[in-house]
Amino acid sequence: MVCVHYGPHGERLIRRGVQLSEMIGAPLFVLNVDSSDCDEYNQSKEMFMTVWKRLAEEAGAEFMIRKRQGRKTTDVIVEAAMEKEVTQIIVGQSAQTRWQELTKRNFINELIGKMNMIDLHVVAVQRMRAGLEETHEEGVISYLVKEGNDYYLSDEPNGDTPLKGKFFHELHTEFENGLFRIEQDGKARYLHICEGRLTDPL
Repeated sequence: MVCVHYGPHGERLIRRGVQLSEMIGAPLFVLNVDSSDCDEYNQSKEMFMTVWKRLAEEAGAEFMIRKRQGRKTTDVIVEAAMEKEVTQIIVGQSAQTRWQELTKRNFINELIGKMNMIDLHVVAVQRMRAGLEETHEEGVISYLVKEGNDYYLSDEPNGDTPLKGKFFHELHTEFENGLFRIEQDGKARYLHICEGRLTDPL
């Protein structure tokens, strides 16, 4: 069972799940735990969901959405795994600073503590560039231009304070959907672009 959340890592995790299910000859499940408290439409969220459903369908997997409804995400994951008699779980994990490790309980450790006779596969997702070639076109120099309270993707440095970066266009879409990479504090940061508009806070 592959656990996916909203972001560009879902496709990579699902592809890893397809490889594992084929290797051990087991059915594949893709789980999304919905933590939203309402049914408000979210364009970026729907974009990712559409891609995940398509990948799951192509792989012959069952795509599941479970509402968190005030419960812990780990409890929902374990509940779904037991229901489907899952033996392997795949999750993504970003690198944490030492301070984050000290002040926030580790999601992976909490999940392991609740699992029984289930193998956990943790895929590192902090190295974004390593998996981009599987899901996005080669990056091109682009700009984020501010219009009112929003930022829009542009080929030209228009406006007063355009933000320069690299845009990685998502494969299999005609719209300007993808990731915009900027350098922040000496590290690469990837921002989500949906139909040409920035959906992440700067």
